[in-house]
Amino acid sequence: HRSFAVGIVITTVLGFVLYGSLVSLPLFMQELLGWTAETAGFWTSPRGIATAVCMPVVGYMLGKRWAPRWMVVFGCLIGSMAFFGYSRMDLDSGTWDILGHQINQGIGQTLIFLPLTILIMDPISKEETPYATSLYSVMRNIGSSMGISFVTTLLARRSQFHQGRLAGNISLSNLQLLQAQNQTGAMFAQHGSDTVTSTHQALEFLYGSLQQQATLLSYIDVFRVMAWLFLLTAPLVLLMRKPKRDPDPSMAAH
Repeated sequence: HRSFAVGIVITTVLGFVLYGSLVSLPLFMQELLGWTAETAGFWTSPRGIATAVCMPVVGYMLGKRWAPRWMVVFGCLIGSMAFFGYSRMDLDSGTWDILGHQINQGIGQTLIFLPLTILIMDPISKEETPYATSLYSVMRNIGSSMGISFVTTLLARRSQFHQGRLAGNISLSNLQLLQAQNQTGAMFAQHGSDTVTSTHQALEFLYGSLQQQATLLSYIDVFRVMAWLFLLTAPLVLLMRKPKRDPDPSMAAH
């Protein structure tokens, strides 16, 4: 079944992106924005709320015979827009900067998974359904495991890459660096540090800033990879056949 085979590939990729984002976004909030785990968890909830609100709407649309393939394509576009939005965040981003992207991601996920399940299961006979659903669940779990591993590995490697690249611009001939060091050292000296100690503290502070910028750039790389995965997945949906049976939203809910 071509639709089933293509759908399994798409499901694996989407599981990869979904669970990768579940790891990367809270880490971004806590590691770079300085939020507590409770605050980060609270501000990731709009994605789930948007999904819960849109789920009956998508079910209604499927019941009215909206084209599932185009709903999935539209969902991929919305999902990619959310991740490109994440990639534009910086160290000054706040809660309201993330809220809109969270809602977009929740809407995109709902537009993808419900219609995609119908497209995958449509050509499957009743006798093959237990085997097909098992394979569907297994591949989604494999995709999620790969996504978590990929994100953590890519964050570490890209952080090292960007740190090396940024450190290459640091030299004694860099007037901006010397000026920043002097200003930072003066700030520590005002708080009671002697000249030698304030100089060391200034260097530590600047190195910490460099590490922070390198980590930010690594998160931006991860978000962009996920955004492009969404975009590259969208054309694959058109390889799936149109459903022959009337869509049953209750089947997608499982």
